[in-house]
Amino acid sequence: MPGMTKTPCILVPGTPADVATAFEIDDAAFAHYGEVGITVDFGDDHPLLMAEENAWRGCAAQGGLVFADTKAKGARVGFFALSAAEGAGYLEQIAVLPSHIRQGIGGQLMTEVIAMARRRGHEDLVLTTYDHVPWNKRYYERLGFVTIPADQVGPTVQGDLDKQRRYLPMPDHRIAMRLAL
Repeated sequence: MPGMTKTPCILVPGTPADVATAFEIDDAAFAHYGEVGITVDFGDDHPLLMAEENAWRGCAAQGGLVFADTKAKGARVGFFALSAAEGAGYLEQIAVLPSHIRQGIGGQLMTEVIAMARRRGHEDLVLTTYDHVPWNKRYYERLGFVTIPADQVGPTVQGDLDKQRRYLPMPDHRIAMRLAL
């Protein structure tokens, strides 16, 4: 892509003890959403954060928490958390530090999450996102994701969407998407 420089990264598995690092990356990445008017100020004991922490620990225990480390500095600059829902791979979260966006790291993480979902035998990969944020839905559509009609969202993903719509700003813009693998 024009304007994008590649940062060499290695992908390394995370453990349940690394979930705090994933939260640090995610918090920094979420600050970028302020550009489109989406801000939150949750305490550590917020129900949505506690649910994410439990989910990401489960991902880590199953080998689905993966970090992007810069080769030059050994610093963790991005991650994804992959689980399963209704027989599909479920991308719980993917995030890259704002200082490292547009360097190919997100693409490297997405390539690996798709490959991991395939290795695990999933025929689809699902995720939830905002439909109006420029770097969300349109990015996923370029990768081949399509919006899942509301009446076809499975119960696990629907439960997560319900939590997100309850606690996140702009709840009507939260959607689920699917990529056929």
